[in-house]
Amino acid sequence: MSTGLPHESNSTSGTTDSSAGSAQNAVDFITNRWQFIVGVVVGLALVIGGYFFYDSQQQELNVEGLTHLSRVRMTYDMGAYDQALTGKGIPPMGNEAVKGLVAISDEYDGTPAGEQAALMAGNAYVNLGKASEAESQFTRAAGSSSLLIQVGAKQGLAAVREMQKNFSEAASLYEEAATLADKTGLEDRLTYNAAVCYEEAKNTAKAQELYRLVVKKFEMSEVAASAKSGLARLGTAID
Repeated sequence: MSTGLPHESNSTSGTTDSSAGSAQNAVDFITNRWQFIVGVVVGLALVIGGYFFYDSQQQELNVEGLTHLSRVRMTYDMGAYDQALTGKGIPPMGNEAVKGLVAISDEYDGTPAGEQAALMAGNAYVNLGKASEAESQFTRAAGSSSLLIQVGAKQGLAAVREMQKNFSEAASLYEEAATLADKTGLEDRLTYNAAVCYEEAKNTAKAQELYRLVVKKFEMSEVAASAKSGLARLGTAID
């Protein structure tokens, strides 16, 4: 079963190379679901400064980091993730080379700019199918004081567990992210993601519970129909 959004049934083809197909499927379903968090990353650039209060030195570091982040932003948004991560191949700004997301994450760790760079770097690694590298960046971002970054990082860690086929842990992380996201407008999709992972993990009771929650609590959400399909797959009547 694919775990992307919307939920799709398995292909009937039996000719796909096992290892290559598995890797590509992992990238595909994570990429589909990950479109959701990209919007969060975009919004952070506008609001992140409101979450933090620094002394003048930290403020200066953050502004410097955000400047570097703005230079790599277009490359990232275009999906050129290798370039965005390293900065290589991006035209310099005057005589100054463009820093990649990993360098910004490292050099401005502990500032909003560094935390946003870590979240973006994690997303880039996920899209490249590099789970361990993504996990390192998401773990760094998870220490942020910004609720939005915390939610994004927790979702990113869940996506990593999906890539590793550890669906039980992925489901638990999605639930944690959904709890954090209670007032962000992201709870519905994260809850649905958790339900899908529980279904993948063969935890039918928990999957049914969360699918029902999505249908009842978020009946106007775009994922409500997918949750109903999940219940139907599990042979559960919808009240």
